Formats: sequence, C-alpha cells, structure tokens
Amino acid sequence: MRTIIALFILSLFAVSCGEDFLQRTNPNALSNESFWSSEKDAQMAIRGCYDALQSGNYYDSGPWSFGIFRTDFMSDNGYCVWGSWMPGGSTARGKISPSNTWSALMFWDASYTMIGRTNRVIKFVPEMAEKGILEQDVANKIVAEAKFLRAMTYNLLTMTFVDVPLVKEPLSLEEAEVGKTPKSEIVSFITEDLESAYQDLPEAGSTEFGRATKGAALALLARIYLYHGQYENAAQRAQDVIDLQNYSLFSDYHELFSPDNETCNEVIFSVRYERGLGGNEGANFPGYWGNATVVHQAPLANLAESFYCTDGLPIDQSSLYNSDLPDEDRDPRFNATIVAKGSTWKGDSLETAPSTPTDYAMRKYTEEDNDLNQFDSPQDFYVFRYAHVLLIRAEALVQSGNYNESEVLGLINQVRDRVGMPHVQDVEGTGFSQQELLDVVKHERRVETALEGLRYFDLKRWGELKERAFDFYMQNEASQYGLAERVWSDKMMKWPIPQPEIDVNENLQQHPEWQ
Repeated sequence: MRTIIALFILSLFAVSCGEDFLQRTNPNALSNESFWSSEKDAQMAIRGCYDALQSGNYYDSGPWSFGIFRTDFMSDNGYCVWGSWMPGGSTARGKISPSNTWSALMFWDASYTMIGRTNRVIKFVPEMAEKGILEQDVANKIVAEAKFLRAMTYNLLTMTFVDVPLVKEPLSLEEAEVGKTPKSEIVSFITEDLESAYQDLPEAGSTEFGRATKGAALALLARIYLYHGQYENAAQRAQDVIDLQNYSLFSDYHELFSPDNETCNEVIFSVRYERGLGGNEGANFPGYWGNATVVHQAPLANLAESFYCTDGLPIDQSSLYNSDLPDEDRDPRFNATIVAKGSTWKGDSLETAPSTPTDYAMRKYTEEDNDLNQFDSPQDFYVFRYAHVLLIRAEALVQSGNYNESEVLGLINQVRDRVGMPHVQDVEGTGFSQQELLDVVKHERRVETALEGLRYFDLKRWGELKERAFDFYMQNEASQYGLAERVWSDKMMKWPIPQPEIDVNENLQQHPEWQ
C-alpha cells in the first residue's frame, strides 16, 4: 500500500520535538547498519516515535489538518464551521467516501508513520542489547515505550477504520502489500503486547515528563478494554492506576488546561508542545486569531445545555437557569469549556454571543492572555488524565453489571467535588437501575471530558452516533442555527479505507460496506 511502502522501507526518525527531553536531531536516511550503534541512537529513535504524536493529523489538529481532537466536532459536542473543505467536515456531515477521504487519509498516514517508527525500535533495540551496546533494562524500557505508542495507535485505528493491516515489524518492499486483520485480532495483539511490557516502564516522576510510564500504560489498557467491551478488565486496570497513588485531581479545573499546569499530578500522559522553536513544535489545536474567539470549530448548543446548574439540576429543571446569561449559576466546567453570551473573554464581558454559527465558542485549552496568532501554542494535549481513569472505572463497573452503587457514585463525586458540584445522591437520590446509573456516568463523562477528543468514540462504542450526532443534530441544532445538514448511513460506523491505499495494494480490500 502507498503509505506502508513509503514508511516501512525508510528510516524516518525525524526528531524535532520541542520539550526539553526531546533532542532536535534529524537522522534521516541513516541505514540500519550505521544507525543502531549506540544508546544515543536508540534514544533518538524512540524520540522520533514521540515526535510522530505531534503531527497535525494525529493529536494536534489545526484548521487545515485532522487529528483526534477534531473528532469532538464530528459528534454532538461540536461543529466543523468550515466543513465544506475543513478536514473532518465531510465525515461529520456524512459525505465521506473512499475517494473523498481527506481526513481519513491524513489520519491513516500519521498512524502508519507511528507504527513504522515503533516497529523499528521494537526490532532493533533488543538486538543492540544482545550485542552489548545497551544495558538490558534500558532496552526493555525503550521497547516498552514503543509498544505503548503502537498500541495507542492501533486502538485508534480500530475505533475508526475497524479492520486494518496489522504490521508487527519493519517490512521490505516485497512484504509491504499487507491485507486487513480483523479488529478482534488487533485488540488481542495490542493488549497482550502491552500487558507483557508495562512492567518495564518507570513510575511517574522517574522519567522525563511526556514519556510513557507504568501509569500511562495501565490507563491505556483500561481505555482499550473499555472501548472494546472488556469491562471487568477495564475496571481492574483503572483501579491499578488509582492504586499507584501517583496521581490526583488538580484543584482548579479551568487552570488545569493551561501551560502553567500541564505537568501537574492529574496529567498521566500528554503530547508535548512548545512555542517558538519552528517546525511543528507549537500546537495548533487550541489556535485562534487575535482577540476573536475560536471561529473554525464551535461547540453545539446540545453540549452547552448538558451542563447542569450549580444546584445539580438540568437547565430545564433548575430555577437558576437564565437563558439570557447561560454561563451564570452553571457547573464551573461550562465556563472552563465554552464561551457564551455574557461570558468573560480576554477580560471583557461579551454583550453578544460569540461569532460562530452556534452562538458558542471553545474556551478549553485556549490561551487567553496573548493577542498574537495562537497557532504556535505551548499547550500540551492531555491523552490521559486522572479524571479519565476515575470515570473509566465507574463506567466499566456499571457496564459489567458487577458493581456497588456507592463505589460508582463515589468515583463520580470525586470528579464533582473538584468543581464544587453537588453529590449525585444529594440531588438525584440512590437506588438507580443499571441503565439509570449508566446514564449518570455518561453525563459526567461528557461534561468532564468535553472537547478532549473522546466523545465521538464514546458515541460509536455506545451505538449512539446516529441518534446523537445525526438525528438529534438534524432535529435541533441544524434547524435552530441553519447549519449544513448531516446525512447518516450505517456504513459510517466504519471509515472507508482511503482509495489511494487500495489502488497500490492488491491485498488490501475495501470494506464491503464501501465497495
């Protein structure tokens, strides 16, 4: 296939990450014989893997690129304002096809770039240890880091394309035409691989921030198990993260999403960015222009309306709600996530709604104290937070059917305590049915993690993508704001393999739904 041929026969370790632990070196075009000869080479290679995370088509995401962050604006959380051409817009509107796969092709290429780099590390670093070039424990740690990044990538591929080529080692030109592997086999491979490797990773605080730790690997396992319905495993791995006692909730939810606090104890694993170093070192995903709010992607009203009032009641039940000033007396996560009419933006109260088609703008992650072009932000992207882990355990327990209601509510209440919201039982009581309790968890997960690149995948795995991101959107948001329609087809539960990949690989077959 085009991407695999290009990526798996070249030494593409272009290292240019901006945080201190990533050295800015470019060993392009070095052969296997000349490269893998020192510990410096091994460290350079794994840093090249971390560098792949920074891609605008992996975890970063600007107006002209497509990363995981953009998926929130393909759900009932948000809207791609420039959707006629903006990456992710066609998928959000149901206009995607094998030949109209700009966003899908971008993500496919970025993913297999990562897989190509990690496979080389996993193959050649152990050989360095066998030759005495590396200490065995150093080699084990580097390989475990690569397996963590490879597992994270394949998990995302199975959540988008579903069945994809599973490539476990560097390929020669003759081997590069690889067919699809069923999703179930990929999930088994990455979980078994990571379960055997995570013990070789260090504890938090004993490695450079931004590199994989034992906690990060356990959090990834919990997420993979949750996404693929292995709920008892998900609950256990989430508990394992909690038991490490390395993490805690940061006191201020709003300030958590700022460069000043990106290395706090809540952040388990992040993609690191730095301003002013050139290349792709600054982040695009929180970018905007001048004094304006973010204009190219906007929260939908349904997300804004999902935040409860400070009495713990939905806006249609609370006497505190004021539709003219929607940010007043609301869950503090509303104002930390969304800019609305009456909100303070850059120190000024907005007398009118933000200039977006939905009357709401994104605040989370944005850097408000700078009037310059923000598309070189120092803000890290948080892949795993401690709050994510608490809510993974809460959901996994309920989904498994083997749960204690008080424990589940306790996990949710920990997250609510941080923002001063009432405990669930103080407003809604106790004695929930399994579905009622699951709905409580789902609500908390939505408002806690809004605009963090998780909602689209949640709706897909819950079987609610059509109902929430298309049906509800068409009945409410589109008619209310005159937005472009979204068209649903069941085949959109599985992204089409990009046609350029099909064209050059006779072993790669398009999904039957898209043929």
